[in-house]
Amino acid sequence: MSTQYAQSVCLNGHQQSDSLSWGAQVDGFCKECGAKLISTCPSCKSPIPGSIDPNDYNSGVLVLGGNTETPVPKYCNNCGKPYPWTQTAIDATKELINMSDLSSDDKKSFENSIPDLLTETPKTKLATTKFKIYASKAGVTIANGLKEILIDVVSESVKKAIWGV
Repeated sequence: MSTQYAQSVCLNGHQQSDSLSWGAQVDGFCKECGAKLISTCPSCKSPIPGSIDPNDYNSGVLVLGGNTETPVPKYCNNCGKPYPWTQTAIDATKELINMSDLSSDDKKSFENSIPDLLTETPKTKLATTKFKIYASKAGVTIANGLKEILIDVVSESVKKAIWGV
């Protein structure tokens, strides 16, 4: 039987640990930004999944060196809601889009496509195309701001498609 750990993450998405006991509660604040630490989903209270013990040979997981740090998830795997850091990125993106000179219809279409940039869905390619079109219409300042907000939360294929990274 494998040992599943939980992780502690601040409200801004900085991981503090990926090897907490499952269900452990954390207190304290982030050493990087000072935000409150959490170890469970604020919506459903399910632990944020962390690492699986690499020394647990019955788990079927083979760890071959390299970086074994567990990625910080974007959405809760129990209730499906965005974690606070994901929601903050979505909200900041929408606010920046609303600062642009795009038409209200373009702003709405652009905003609605943002969640499909964060995960791989059938609409991700469409969202990527919309991003390129609307960001170019919104201007360099808005486009650069969107990149700064989204670069750490979009899927890898979106990073390559939009920014070539």
